[in-house]
Amino acid sequence: MFGMTITTAPDATETQVLRLDPEGGPFRELAAVRIHVPAGGTVPAHSHGTSELLLTGVTGPVEASCGCGAKTVGPGTFAMLPAGKEITLTNHGTEAATVLAVLSQSTFTDALPRAQTPGCGCKAPGHTA
Repeated sequence: MFGMTITTAPDATETQVLRLDPEGGPFRELAAVRIHVPAGGTVPAHSHGTSELLLTGVTGPVEASCGCGAKTVGPGTFAMLPAGKEITLTNHGTEAATVLAVLSQSTFTDALPRAQTPGCGCKAPGHTA
């Protein structure tokens, strides 16, 4: 099992969107991505290509919208988006919000910047990372 803490305060070296699972980690089908949306901020409409998406709130509410409607995602709630759909994330609040996106692997997830996480902590037989 691999565990990690989702940092909710960005620093000068981090980007708004940051892939959390380490390269060489035990994840063959999934990618974990932390997204910071500043107060009053937006992540413009974009598609994840062939990746399916599960988006869950960590701190603050974020409105996730696509052609099929909108859902407010905050701590304890989540939204799902099929592959190929465009999504926009908007923070209508006065404080920054953080969401965790779990996506199926694709060329989209391969291109995301990764956190500097050493190793994966996996103790599975044959796994050397």
